[in-house]
Amino acid sequence: MNEISQLLQQRFGMSADQAQQAESAILDLVKSKVPPQFQGILDSVLGTSQGGNPSDGGAAAPSGELGSLLGAAESLFGAK
Repeated sequence: MNEISQLLQQRFGMSADQAQQAESAILDLVKSKVPPQFQGILDSVLGTSQGGNPSDGGAAAPSGELGSLLGAAESLFGAK
């Protein structure tokens, strides 16, 4: 998920190392706010799963995975 790192470098003039550390902290915070049953889906959408392909540069997840995340969120909050 290099997009956050690149954005931090561009907007705030951070070094690549600083931006990667900040990106990691941001992702850890977001993950800590998500219920455990959604961790795998979130990792998949963000491109941070352990089994993912690191050479893809954190490309956006296919719409099916995003749809799964949205469907899970809707069911969690009782949307029909």
